[in-house]
Amino acid sequence: MERAGDGSEILDVAIVGAGISGLYTGWRLLREADDRARIVVFEREAARLGGRLLSVTPPEIPDTRLELGGMRFTSTQKRASGLIDHLGLAKDPFPVDRPQNIAYLRGRHLRRRDLTDPDLVPYDLAPDERGAQALSQGFTVLAAQRLVRTMLGKDRPLNDVDWKALAARHSYEGESLRDLPLEYVLRRNISQEAFRFAQDTSGYDSILHTWNAADGLPWNLEDFGASPTFFHLHDGFESLPYAIADRFEQAGGEIRKAHDLAGFDRATLPDGSEGVVLRFRKGEPDAGDVPPVMARRLVLAMPRRSLERLDPTGPVLGPDAAGRKARRLIEAVEPIPLFKLALCYSYPWWRTIEPMSVQNGDKVEPLTITDGQSVTDIPLRQCYYWATDSETQNSVLLIYDDGTDLAFWAGLRDIGKLKAYASGRPTPGKPRGSQDWYNYQAPALMVDEAHRQLCIMHGVADRTDIPKPYAAAYKDWGDEIYGGGANFWRLNEDSPVVFDDILQPNPDAPVFICGEAYSNFQGWVEGALETADAMLKKHFGLGAPEWSREHEPRS
Repeated sequence: MERAGDGSEILDVAIVGAGISGLYTGWRLLREADDRARIVVFEREAARLGGRLLSVTPPEIPDTRLELGGMRFTSTQKRASGLIDHLGLAKDPFPVDRPQNIAYLRGRHLRRRDLTDPDLVPYDLAPDERGAQALSQGFTVLAAQRLVRTMLGKDRPLNDVDWKALAARHSYEGESLRDLPLEYVLRRNISQEAFRFAQDTSGYDSILHTWNAADGLPWNLEDFGASPTFFHLHDGFESLPYAIADRFEQAGGEIRKAHDLAGFDRATLPDGSEGVVLRFRKGEPDAGDVPPVMARRLVLAMPRRSLERLDPTGPVLGPDAAGRKARRLIEAVEPIPLFKLALCYSYPWWRTIEPMSVQNGDKVEPLTITDGQSVTDIPLRQCYYWATDSETQNSVLLIYDDGTDLAFWAGLRDIGKLKAYASGRPTPGKPRGSQDWYNYQAPALMVDEAHRQLCIMHGVADRTDIPKPYAAAYKDWGDEIYGGGANFWRLNEDSPVVFDDILQPNPDAPVFICGEAYSNFQGWVEGALETADAMLKKHFGLGAPEWSREHEPRS
């Protein structure tokens, strides 16, 4: 092992962050660039890898891996789907839109199928918004079609629109789309009621608000016209980073957990070349100091909040002009708050709700609620019927909340001040679930309120046979390290320029940045892979991997 004169370890590449981007970068460098290189991935967490991919096994439902972090990918995401196939990871369909599922809106108990019937939806839509096509395609699509017609003077299929080029070459009301909020552009092209309908039925609060229009419209329209299939990994999405980590270590790489980077500075290596020296924070109070590490190149595979925690020193984050430029690039995205809450029940009571009759060929079939997503405009917003154990009928349901509705839950989520939920105990002799489930116990007050809203949403508030949850787990991704569950481009940002520049913020320093936060697929594993591939191509000389199926980043 090469060391400096003071005994400091010297690495060829130091990578900080053992999420998808970091592990993938290390593996590809050893696999395709130099299998003798000394590469180490440093991770702040002491017990796990994977960043915002976190899979847990609920108690007494042993064959289920539930996602408290990222949970799915699509068939149109060529990097993620290609890599998963290359690694041989088992995948299962991930249903979302089931016609029999619930849409509880403005106090009306509807089914998802009812959302295409203008006589049933409780929104005062404009006459030209009440057609079957507008309701089935969605009002974001309708707004985008009207916007394109205004900007180009003619209709154009949305899947043929290059939104970045449109923003660069044309204006809307005299302004670039990157300088206009997405919400403003939507509201200028559809009615207030249509906008509320689009937001309420999506289940999300952030996706129609946060972005500038140049980035927000293509993100929201990504699936339009592509007929994607959603998948999740049979053994949990967390199995993807662990599979990459295994191959990285087999190739000679090393992963060091419990290493919290404090900052880095320039360093002159023994051969006279310039590198960096990494400084780490002390871990537990009784732990010893973590020695500094020198590296020829440094990759920061970290989201915005983690980058902002680093000391403002060195060739990239210092107080000089280069540091000011880097900080502007880092601040080009906005972290989006997000949490997930999993509730376990002794049986799937949602299946006892009256079935909905659906025509299937020449037969009429009654469909009960078994899987997929239900939505509401009350603070609960959306839930997924995750799994039911075939032997015991124990079931788990996942609540997913983001954006402005988190304000409602804010006072109910501080587990340090509120007791953890403990309505039931795992049955003696039955599987207890994974340790991570117990590491993320949910606050009792939050669980009680979520259960109450679930009963209202499903129209069973007056039924005495609906059981209370017997277990619950909760993860808030807005904590100190992550800052949010995803990162979206901010207003006035030229995202193609930031995408390219942040890969190496200071061209005179061997420091590189990658990750989902600064990608074209923000909030997706696809984005983490996209920026890592772009960095490896531009700054490390690697070609496109075979599993990417020659899919290139959108320009």
